[in-house]
Amino acid sequence: MSVTGAILCGGESSRMGQDKATLVLSGRTMTKWVADAMTQAGVDNIVTLGGEPHSDLTSLPDRRPGGGPLSALIGAIEEFGDVLLCPCDVPLVSQGLFAAIIEAGMTGERPVVLAHSDHLQPLIGLYKAAAKGMLAAGYEQGARGPKQILTPADFDLVDATIEEVQNINTPQEFEQLRDFRGASKS
Repeated sequence: MSVTGAILCGGESSRMGQDKATLVLSGRTMTKWVADAMTQAGVDNIVTLGGEPHSDLTSLPDRRPGGGPLSALIGAIEEFGDVLLCPCDVPLVSQGLFAAIIEAGMTGERPVVLAHSDHLQPLIGLYKAAAKGMLAAGYEQGARGPKQILTPADFDLVDATIEEVQNINTPQEFEQLRDFRGASKS
């Protein structure tokens, strides 16, 4: 199965006060942490969605500016087919988690998304080309994120730990993560 890794880098980063995608953590941007985990999981083609272009990754600009992550996801599916989606602000996501998502999606056509403690995380998942119609219909009805569209009958789940899917949204969260990473991975 050929999968393109798509890293969500758009958004305003209003709580952070600066572009989260380019924040440097232990010598790598948060985007690069996600890209490296995708590469280690066997994903060869990795692109960024929205935001400013990154020098070492291909960037797919927003086709529908202001359309949110759902618009970016639909654009990636239109361009590449099956897409492994992840936002740039979850730098602790692991190669093992991406590999589990890809493996869970090998046989079916439904999206495979993450959950932890019954909390759905649909911005991290595998979206097959077959899901484009459902996603586009939801977008046309006003949805701007996959969570607004997906019902339990629409997807399969892979469990994750809270640490693997921890979003870094504020300067305080980033400093805590930097202190943690600095102590464990200099």
